[in-house]
Amino acid sequence: MADVQHHFSSNHCNLVPVVSIIWSLYLLALERKWHVFMHFLKLSWIRIAVLISAGLLLPAMQNAHASFGASLGDAIEIEMLNAAQMDVGIHRLKFRAGSTNTGQPIWVPIIVAKGAKPGPKLLLTAAVHGDELNGIAAIHSLIDGLDTQAVSGLIVAVPGLNQPGMIANSRHFVGSDGGGSKTDLNRIFPGRLDGGDVAERYVARLWASILSADFDLAVDLHTQTIGTLYPLFVFSDFRNDISRQMAFDLMPDMIKNDAGQKGTLETSFLSRGIPAVTFEVGGPKKWQPDLIARAVSGLRNLMIGAEMIEGVKMESATEPFVGSVSTNVYTEVGGFAYLKVGLKEHVRQNQVLAVMLDAYGQEIATYVAPHDGIVLSVATDPLREPGAMLVRILR
Repeated sequence: MADVQHHFSSNHCNLVPVVSIIWSLYLLALERKWHVFMHFLKLSWIRIAVLISAGLLLPAMQNAHASFGASLGDAIEIEMLNAAQMDVGIHRLKFRAGSTNTGQPIWVPIIVAKGAKPGPKLLLTAAVHGDELNGIAAIHSLIDGLDTQAVSGLIVAVPGLNQPGMIANSRHFVGSDGGGSKTDLNRIFPGRLDGGDVAERYVARLWASILSADFDLAVDLHTQTIGTLYPLFVFSDFRNDISRQMAFDLMPDMIKNDAGQKGTLETSFLSRGIPAVTFEVGGPKKWQPDLIARAVSGLRNLMIGAEMIEGVKMESATEPFVGSVSTNVYTEVGGFAYLKVGLKEHVRQNQVLAVMLDAYGQEIATYVAPHDGIVLSVATDPLREPGAMLVRILR
């Protein structure tokens, strides 16, 4: 409430000079001092122009358009998530997860959709990797379509967890120490405040104040990284029965039964007994409307299954391919890659997957499938250096 009052008071003060000008003009007109009125009117326009150029009037003008949608600056700052104290409805918040080397705050957006009835608490995160954006659009669309009066429970969404990575168009958390640093946030959860570096502290603050709340379910939305592509795909640890069911409820093209890697958001939740999955939605740095729409449908289906919203739970039109082993086919030499297979294509052992050409168009390498399976991921950037992934096969 204090933040809201301060926001109102600051905008009120910004309007005082303008009100003073208008009042002076009114008094002059009332006394019929027309020559003075016209002179003062001319000066008044100059004063208003100065106020605008000085930025004194701008906050008030921005506030007048607040009904068209809140920017991050309009969101309410929180130090700790306390959804139990919130009213039913949609709440747009911001959390200071860190600061830059010039002391500027790094704000992370938080959306809380609190239902009118008690029920499960669902966490949605997106852009833990800064170049993976489809999950953000899926969260926006899901929240926009919710009627909180019909929701049982609570959704907490973080549509843009890795703000430094997003700003830098990078998968990694990008710091400035030592001339520049890059950290994969999805390998260091839950972070470290005591003695941690900038990325570990950033993650630890988010974990302690937002992510470690008492959630019942968690979905971490991702895409493949720059230069590669996924279908709609879920990582799920089938040792957790609820996580397994979540994977199927999301209605993906493929599921990998996977124990996960230490330090990922998914495994960090699972280690605390919270069912969680990683939901991969296509490729990086662009909106893919069809996949985003399917992701939203999957999330709503998961909520129906969890009895958070009413509806009939759907099954996938096509049974997802389920595997437990994935193999990357890497380049041995750099050059121009020409793929011979596509995403979701079934392949046989020794089938040609790709050929590499040199700068003159001469073939320098051929790559074949190491085993039977289905194409889980492909390179979309034809320029591949030695050791770069060409194709990932799931079996």
